[in-house]
Amino acid sequence: MGHGLAAATVMGQLRSACRALLLEHPTPAAALAALDRFAARLPGATCTTAFCAVLTPETGELAYSSAGHPPPVLVHADRTTQLLEDGHSIPLGVRTGLDRPEARVVIPPRGTLLLYTDGLVERRRDPLDEGITRVAELLENSASATPDELADKLMTSLAPAAGYEDDVAVLLYRQPGPLEIGFPADAGQLAPTRRALRGWLDRCGLGAEQVQNVLVATGEAVANAIEHGHRDTPGGPIRLNAIALADRVHVTVNDTGTWKPPQAAATFRRGRGMMLMRELVTEVDVHQTTDGTTVHLHARITA
Repeated sequence: MGHGLAAATVMGQLRSACRALLLEHPTPAAALAALDRFAARLPGATCTTAFCAVLTPETGELAYSSAGHPPPVLVHADRTTQLLEDGHSIPLGVRTGLDRPEARVVIPPRGTLLLYTDGLVERRRDPLDEGITRVAELLENSASATPDELADKLMTSLAPAAGYEDDVAVLLYRQPGPLEIGFPADAGQLAPTRRALRGWLDRCGLGAEQVQNVLVATGEAVANAIEHGHRDTPGGPIRLNAIALADRVHVTVNDTGTWKPPQAAATFRRGRGMMLMRELVTEVDVHQTTDGTTVHLHARITA
């Protein structure tokens, strides 16, 4: 609603109220209907637009309701775009007692959802639809970027020459969300880590063979971190992070120890871990510093 500090203060109050209302009204439509009454009594909140959604990360299902807000953009992994225009009604505080509509959509594997305020797309003398179209086209052409990279590209590529006239807020989500696991350097952690990664890879929409390849390559990286990275510090910290992009997945294994120098040639029993990783995934990068070793595994998704 508006722009500047005064508008931000009102929106902060509305956002806090909406979060509290969701605890009592666990559907977006019911929460916005209750928020109507709050907005009608809050000075400066009448005609505020809002988008409220509840995401189920395990399935990607999104239940949502919109109070006069610009439609979110959903980009599929194949770069097709979809505007979430259902579940739409009038802004907040205009008419209390209104039954708010609600809609549902499933964010597909490696799909990207963009929520934004109208400051991102509104331009003087340009129809609002043109601004939304520019956003959708930019997302289509940047599907392989990470959400952080996408946010930066949106803000810089769409900025008017004289700068944004209105406040801009952007929220990006890709299904599934990042996987982040921390565990001690202990062989007993291999099995639970593997289970967590398998579930995440399944939600990424990978085929069975590629899931197995990534699991084995990651298992080798984790085993190396346990055996070599923390050979002198048993139980030391290891972190596994994974992110999904439209056409690939990126898994990172980080430890705080120092690996043994590589052997000149792999023996029958030892030294084959790196060779195996490079055969199973598209790209392997190993970075060693005084603070530890990081292994980056990139797997391009095959049809």
